[in-house]
Amino acid sequence: MRGAVRTSALSVLVGLLALVPALALTPPSGTGFQPDNLLLGVLAGVGAVRGFRATRGMTGRTALTWRLMAGAGALFSLASLITGSGAAGSFGVAGVGDLLLVAVLCIPLLVCALLAGQVRTSGWSTLLVDAGTVVLALSVVADVFVLSAPGLTHPPTALVVGYTGYAVLAVGLAGALCTATTRELQGSATAVVGATVLIAAAVAMLAVGIDRPVLLWQALGDVACVLCFEAGVVAVLLSPRHPSAPDDVVARSPRVNPAGLLITVAATFGLPVALLVALARGQAIGPWSTFAVSAVVVLLLVRSTLRIRTSTRLVEDLVRNEEDFRDLVEGSTDGVVILDEDLRLRFASPAARGLLGLPAGPDGVDRGLLDLLLAEDRDEVARRLAEGGAATLHLRVPGTDRPTELEVTQPERRSHGRRVLHLRDVTVRLRRERELERMAYTDHLTRLPNRALLFQELAGPAAERCLLVVDLDGFKAVNDVAGHEAGDQLLVDVARRLRTVVRDQDVVCRLGGDEFAVVVEGTLTEAREAAQRVVDILALPHRTGGFTFAIGASVGLAEVHAGGSQLAFRQADTALRAAKRAGKGCVRVWADDADTGDAGGSVTTALATGQVVLRCSIAGQQDQPLRAVHVEAFWAHPSGALLPPAELWAAAGRQGAAAALQSWVLTEATRQLADLPELALLALDLPAGHVQADRLVDDVLGALAASGLPAARLSLALTEEAILTGTAELVPALHELRAHGVRLCLDDFGLGQTLYAHVARVPFTSVRIDVSALGGRGDTEQTTTVVRAIVASAEVLGLTTVAHGVDPGPLLDAVLACGVRMVRTRADLRHVPVERAREELGAPAADVRILTG
Repeated sequence: MRGAVRTSALSVLVGLLALVPALALTPPSGTGFQPDNLLLGVLAGVGAVRGFRATRGMTGRTALTWRLMAGAGALFSLASLITGSGAAGSFGVAGVGDLLLVAVLCIPLLVCALLAGQVRTSGWSTLLVDAGTVVLALSVVADVFVLSAPGLTHPPTALVVGYTGYAVLAVGLAGALCTATTRELQGSATAVVGATVLIAAAVAMLAVGIDRPVLLWQALGDVACVLCFEAGVVAVLLSPRHPSAPDDVVARSPRVNPAGLLITVAATFGLPVALLVALARGQAIGPWSTFAVSAVVVLLLVRSTLRIRTSTRLVEDLVRNEEDFRDLVEGSTDGVVILDEDLRLRFASPAARGLLGLPAGPDGVDRGLLDLLLAEDRDEVARRLAEGGAATLHLRVPGTDRPTELEVTQPERRSHGRRVLHLRDVTVRLRRERELERMAYTDHLTRLPNRALLFQELAGPAAERCLLVVDLDGFKAVNDVAGHEAGDQLLVDVARRLRTVVRDQDVVCRLGGDEFAVVVEGTLTEAREAAQRVVDILALPHRTGGFTFAIGASVGLAEVHAGGSQLAFRQADTALRAAKRAGKGCVRVWADDADTGDAGGSVTTALATGQVVLRCSIAGQQDQPLRAVHVEAFWAHPSGALLPPAELWAAAGRQGAAAALQSWVLTEATRQLADLPELALLALDLPAGHVQADRLVDDVLGALAASGLPAARLSLALTEEAILTGTAELVPALHELRAHGVRLCLDDFGLGQTLYAHVARVPFTSVRIDVSALGGRGDTEQTTTVVRAIVASAEVLGLTTVAHGVDPGPLLDAVLACGVRMVRTRADLRHVPVERAREELGAPAADVRILTG
């Protein structure tokens, strides 16, 4: 459109500049060769071509209207070329040019009538009355100021009267017919009115020039013609390419055209002004003016009658539409409400009242919409409504059992500060959609997230995470022995156990069959610890279908990198296969050569050749000079891998070397560390499933006697699993050891199922907690609350609390403040050789390295 405006402005400028020399060459008499008419012919022809091009693609009445407009330009071009060449008489002298000009002058009036017919509210009787009133009023003005004006050199000729009459008729009809137009035709109608007024002005200048042949009138008439041509082209360009749909209320809504209104008002006020001027200068009112004034009065009376009838009809239509609207709204199952600028209800249909919890009847409407919603939704709904637009939003209204959920749509257009909302109850639909979504992402048996949700979780924002793929060992035997129903019950129990050994932010999923996965937030070290807890908890006996099964689990572990969900799963699955090859019941980490090797080889040979080594972890507190050492046995495998204790004990159990390994660990640990006076406590683990209860007392007492280590400085730690999987001799053996002064520690306190029952059976002296497995990651307050509860319950039972799995920082300070007696925090003092432990414990007091700072 901007390009069209620039083209029109350039065309007008070029035409006016070219008109200057053309007028200079035109004879004042207006006869013979007339360069100005030739130029007007060329300009009119160019305008006609542009107008016809603009109508391409138009159809129906729209195409007819604007092609008539372009045709008028073509006829005027032909008439101007004929008169300008001197082949015929000039305008004003009866000839071919005037005949063509008559046809040209009729076309704009026909275009105005076609535009008026497109307004729905236009009645032809009203339009004709208005047109007659305006034309008659303008004719009186023309008679007083032009045709009967004092000072005329001679009476006006019939041609002058005809041109003047046309100008009055054209301006009056254009103004009356185009006062009301549709919204889509507003611009085009204004341009048509302008073109009609300009062509009337040109005709008027021609009439004056006939009476007073001066070049000025001819120049003014030519300028009016140039502007008229471009106004006609603009009218075509502003028109819509295709007519709007009949049901497009916005496009077809009536609008007042300022140009037509100006002409109507000017004619109405011009009539009394002309009469006053004639009276002031003593000018006689001619017969025509007298008749015209009388006719205007009569037409005004007729117009008043038509207006009253039209108003009555509009009121009836309004009342009928109001009744139809109320019947439609009140009978609809969807609710409709009208709000003011303050979001207060101004109208609510019966259905809307029920949805919003309002009483039936007219009472209670003047209430704020936000007051009817849930408090937590009000700010968001207010913001969305303030933004406007046609977007759908949801409201929640308090209900008896659960909130009622409403889907709300609002029209994009608002007026007078009001807005209409359409409400629909979608509570059932949304509940079904949520249930379907839950079913799509949930395993139906265990109620855990499924494979689809796992990959969606892995594809989330990048964070330090690891993936554990868990496969049950020996699960097929459960189905074969106890049946598939018992197998399903065992899978449910596995899911429950997995949820108990991970933190709240970790995600447990079932992949299918007897495969599970865990997404652990945190470092690889934290994931290793979580994986070992999984192996330990799933090794506990499972009771189902009247049977007790001792199955286990193998775990593959891989780090999750940004955008590498599929890669992480493949890596974890590869590590899982390596764990299966290593003898099951163990953890393997992808790309960690020490953990993905095969654990084949003889444990007995390893003990004889020195492949089994001791590693120490030192614990204590900053203000205590004495330290505790936790000793574990690792296997320096010939493959180069340093296998963790769990795999060493698993291999010993498979090879029948568990008794030899138990005796070796007790003997070597006490022998190598007994002579350290700074050693407050030597802690050893009794591995679940591998404790040789029948030899335990002899092994412990023999090791203490050989090393000289006091029994009170030895602490044996065992988990709930070790108690459950141990033989009947285990508990009596523990009682006997406690009677000799050996300390007993319950490991992973707070993570099992029947801890207090074990405390009642076994004379424990301390409990050990894994802080990393308690509470949520980063939630210091929750973790501290759990630790404080454990410490309090342990103190009631006369037990000392030891902690691990916590790094220096606010959480460590909070754990110590809860009453924990000893804690292991320094990463560089975990799993170190015995020699390093001796150096650390033998250092002078001033050089003791701070463990908790």
